[in-house]
Amino acid sequence: MRCWTVLLLLGAVGAELDPFGGPQHEPKHSTLSSRTVRTKYGDVRGVVWELDGRHLGPVEVFRGIPYASPPVGNLRFMPPVNGAQWKGTKMADRFSPVCPQRLPDISEEQEALRKMPKGRYEYLRRLLTYLQDQSEDCLYLNIYAPAHSGGREAEGKYPVMVYIHGESFEWNSGNPYDGSVLASYGGVVFVTINYRLGILGFLNANTDRFMRTPANYGLMDQIAALHWVKENIAAFGGDPTNVTIVGQSTGAACINLLMTSSAIPDGMLFHRAILMSGSSLSPWALVADPSKFARHVASSVNCSVDVPDTHLLKCLRERPLEALMRVPSPQLYPADGSLDMVSGGHFSATAFGPSVDGVVIDAPPPMANVWNSGQQRGGSGINSNFVILDTIGGSAGGGSSGSVNPEEMMQKKYIDRLGRYDLLFGVVRAEAYFVFAAEDIQYGIENERRGKLLKAFVRDTYRYHQNEILATVVNEYTDWERPVQHPINIRDETMEALGDAQVVAPLVRTGDFHSVSRPSNSFFYVFDYQTKFGDFPQRQGCVHGEELPYIFGAPLVGGLSHFPRNYTKAEVQLSEAVMIYWSNFARTG
Repeated sequence: MRCWTVLLLLGAVGAELDPFGGPQHEPKHSTLSSRTVRTKYGDVRGVVWELDGRHLGPVEVFRGIPYASPPVGNLRFMPPVNGAQWKGTKMADRFSPVCPQRLPDISEEQEALRKMPKGRYEYLRRLLTYLQDQSEDCLYLNIYAPAHSGGREAEGKYPVMVYIHGESFEWNSGNPYDGSVLASYGGVVFVTINYRLGILGFLNANTDRFMRTPANYGLMDQIAALHWVKENIAAFGGDPTNVTIVGQSTGAACINLLMTSSAIPDGMLFHRAILMSGSSLSPWALVADPSKFARHVASSVNCSVDVPDTHLLKCLRERPLEALMRVPSPQLYPADGSLDMVSGGHFSATAFGPSVDGVVIDAPPPMANVWNSGQQRGGSGINSNFVILDTIGGSAGGGSSGSVNPEEMMQKKYIDRLGRYDLLFGVVRAEAYFVFAAEDIQYGIENERRGKLLKAFVRDTYRYHQNEILATVVNEYTDWERPVQHPINIRDETMEALGDAQVVAPLVRTGDFHSVSRPSNSFFYVFDYQTKFGDFPQRQGCVHGEELPYIFGAPLVGGLSHFPRNYTKAEVQLSEAVMIYWSNFARTG
């Protein structure tokens, strides 16, 4: 039985009005901060931004603050280590390099459009410009705080929001996500972080599933950043006892994994969580057979694969970074390209993402009753949680009477850990939009292509009853009242099926689990507004990630970083409402 406290249906606020445009957001007035902030590791000084927008006070910005030692040399493929103290005052006025990553190839527009929609291509063109400067020395964070917030001791500290970026477990950064407007309008201290990605962040060479071997270095980086925030954020005006972690897509999956990790004591590092369009129950959230991909990397750089994992990692530490980054991607899907979602960067099977290591992730999420061990014929090796069938109409709180089996014990542990935190979670309308090529979006698809997409998805996700599952999905997501299926309708039905499978149903089940764990509060939202002058055709509804500009307040200043630039007055009001919802949740739950 679902007991979610609130359902938020977010749409346009007010009537459609004239465009409310503006130039690319660059603070007209940026001055060196008059104060020095003392952290546990040394002094830092940031800059003060005067924001161009109504109801926006100045914001103090600190960029490129190290939260751990550079993970280079012997620290590569190791848990993060506390950073060294520095002397003097560090100028925190520019971003650090992003972690090493292989970016989506959009160098040839026509080739890219065979793999992704036009709007996705335009979005990536803007985003990837922020990800060119790369280095293994990348464990840095950025802080956006209401100006002079260090003087709020008498009034109480600001709530803290820490953003875990999404897009992919293999690329992106916290740097592009400008938290200045949300910090000012919402009255919060906003933190973005970089963490290790891809091979460097998630390689797991352990072949003994009963051995506890650290492997989720990217998740451990996130934990290290949260430790740094706990130790130091009060100096920036933040309340270390009121921290909310926020994530979208793969970032939301990371947060869900941290919420249920035994590596984080109850209430130690964060107190609330916001999951946007992602969870640990999504089929792309865990790599089920990571050692297979570790052996692939080893053989590609001439390291022996027939040695203990400690020896393999030693060899990989000695290899140049360039050699590791040139390792060809393992084939995750059939050569026919029937489910090539990797290039789009969303809901893609990945060789290098979170996996069970016995340390950060000590068990897979519960209810994986259609578990794919990753050993089947040529499969991707990804986690195959229940996706659609087990979720629609299911009850997280149910269970048969009698003796408790291991899966029920795992589920209880998962629910108990999940219930330590208040939860705000939600979805958008077109979660699987990026699965389709530009031509698919324009003209639709035929039944044959739908069959290939759904058949490949079922084959690579479920271990048993594949034919029955496929037939049920096709039946459920076909409008039988239409005598003739138009290609546009077929595409929309397929998009809905894949979106439900990849995001919506797993996140709904996460909400079911969380609602069992009273007295924690569960809040659910559906963001169903599409930007009028955005990247995507109006007919689709809100596309995966299209809510982010509203959460970061881009409409209030005529655009931020890689987000669209032009917004209507109604969209400004919508952004104000969303920022109030999110910051109020961070403040009081």
